[in-house]
Amino acid sequence: MEYNIKEVSNILNISREMIRYYEKKGMISPKRKEENNYRSYDTMDVFFLMEAIQYQGWNINIKNIRGLKEENYYDKIVNYLLKYYNELIKDIDYKTLLSELICQVTERNKMVRYNLGNYWVKRIPERYLFHVVTGEGDSYEKICLPEEMSKVLFSDTNIPFWDVYFEYIDGKEIWELSFEKRYFDKLKILKKENMLYVPEEYCLCTNVNLGVIGAFNKNFYVDALDYLEKKGYRQNGTLSALLIGRGMEEDGFYRLIELHIPIEKNLETV
Repeated sequence: MEYNIKEVSNILNISREMIRYYEKKGMISPKRKEENNYRSYDTMDVFFLMEAIQYQGWNINIKNIRGLKEENYYDKIVNYLLKYYNELIKDIDYKTLLSELICQVTERNKMVRYNLGNYWVKRIPERYLFHVVTGEGDSYEKICLPEEMSKVLFSDTNIPFWDVYFEYIDGKEIWELSFEKRYFDKLKILKKENMLYVPEEYCLCTNVNLGVIGAFNKNFYVDALDYLEKKGYRQNGTLSALLIGRGMEEDGFYRLIELHIPIEKNLETV
């Protein structure tokens, strides 16, 4: 049975240009009709095109598809498929990790306004901190992020996984990008000399609005420290904050953080 290019195009749902491309690459060699020099495709041509389309769906490129037909078909097809399988597993692992993160960030942003002024204790996982800039209120020193570090933090793979933090030390905010260690490890990021490791902590938490740009709320932590004392906790580490978001709402500009105060129970008050 013979087919013209339009019929093959309809059978395989590909363009005529693509059929000609496969021919140019040596995947098929259709005959030409004597009377008009039009291409004529037999059943095996259609079969070979069908296979080539599926091979591409298995992530095998045109060059390698042609090589399959020339020698060692079964060894080659197994190797190509195993390679693609491993790539898929890697991609699935990454997207599973990313979907978990996006779920957390979504929940964090969904609940932040409801938890303004409320308090809870939670476990903050171990993490790595990368220094960005030191500030005091809305005045900042020069941003200091080495090029080598920037390439790591702002790669397409890693961008979704860091949080913006600041540590509050001696009246200044030490702004940092924070990676949970489990993300850092799963992404197989190489450790750098100038990153800071922070072990797991149990923290008293609350959500606070830092105020509009230019009017930094310098007393953002005072109420939390009062609450900490009343509840019989003792601060056991550096006060820090996770930046949840900055943006306009109907009633004004919000700059919301999740305040973290590392604690231990003060047994003397029990």
